[in-house]
Amino acid sequence: MSNEQTKIFRSPSKYIQGTDILKDLPDYISDLGKKLLLLVDPGIADILSPQLDALKAREDYSTEVVIFSGECTMPEIDRVGAVCKEKGIDVIAGVGGGKVIDTAKAVSHFNDLAIITVPTIAASDAPCSALSIIYHDDGSLDQLLWLKANPDLVLVDLQVVANAPARFLAAGIGDAMATYFEMKECYAKDADNFTGGRITLAAKAIAEQCYKTIIEKGYNAYLANKNHVITRDFEDVVEANIILSGIGFESGGICAAHPINNGVNELPQTHKHMHGEKVAFSLIGQFVLAQEPKETVDAVLELFYKVGLPITLEDLDIVDIKKEELDLIATIANGDPCTHNLPLRVDEGRIIGAVITADAMGREFKEKMSKCNC
Repeated sequence: MSNEQTKIFRSPSKYIQGTDILKDLPDYISDLGKKLLLLVDPGIADILSPQLDALKAREDYSTEVVIFSGECTMPEIDRVGAVCKEKGIDVIAGVGGGKVIDTAKAVSHFNDLAIITVPTIAASDAPCSALSIIYHDDGSLDQLLWLKANPDLVLVDLQVVANAPARFLAAGIGDAMATYFEMKECYAKDADNFTGGRITLAAKAIAEQCYKTIIEKGYNAYLANKNHVITRDFEDVVEANIILSGIGFESGGICAAHPINNGVNELPQTHKHMHGEKVAFSLIGQFVLAQEPKETVDAVLELFYKVGLPITLEDLDIVDIKKEELDLIATIANGDPCTHNLPLRVDEGRIIGAVITADAMGREFKEKMSKCNC
């Protein structure tokens, strides 16, 4: 149990990033066990079949492949856990996006297995965190499951990530951009992070480097991803999206952007948009609440615009937002304690004002960009 003076930092035990390294996974985890189960996203299974076949063919290591159902639910966690028990699995790896990774982490948690995450897109913080977001079968939220430990290894194959659509990298940029600005407000207020302790200098530095990398290299990385090639900028932004943002949010804290996102996410018209896309717009709302300097806001808006991230409500398919929709966003965001990590006073009225103003700022920015043919 920590006290109010305690600082806490947590992270994955190991992070490995390189090209064409998925097939070498057993070489990195031999100390964790000899029986591996790969829980693989169905959308990537065929694409990764050569690497998966190479893993299964190794005589020095036992590898089982199970195809993920598509949703992180307790029945799916129980199903995969039963396979692990039947096969005597030592290590489970989630291969794919956030939901398959969250499922593998939950299976590890309930079955005391070593856990490996293998993100095939750089779109969220799921690969690094000690958290699984679990849903009901109908897609509604079931619970936030806080796990006993962070992953033992995060393995990122750059060519796999580069082959994915650039929209995923852009979504990761939106989510990771919020990492620094949310940490900054938490640090200013000396608020707790997600570990229940105060923010270390290490977490602060990591979040700052996350922002610096993305603002300087994000657009060039996006262009590389669109052409499915690996450049130094692409490597650095993948690292920022996954490990810097993953550590930065968990050990650095959350402020208003993610709670506003949680409210926006309750509107059905936004459900086809990715988490990082909704966080991007919500971050602009936090900028309004925090009175972020105009030059900073303009730099972020420009990057978001260039990589296709939403900067208006219409970009999220919210057209002519209704009062009851604004009220819902504000109620959810204001009810989240993280919103009040802002050093400035916040209430539902200010959140509604921030959402409306963020939309107006985005529309004005897009109009300016269209006039200059930028």
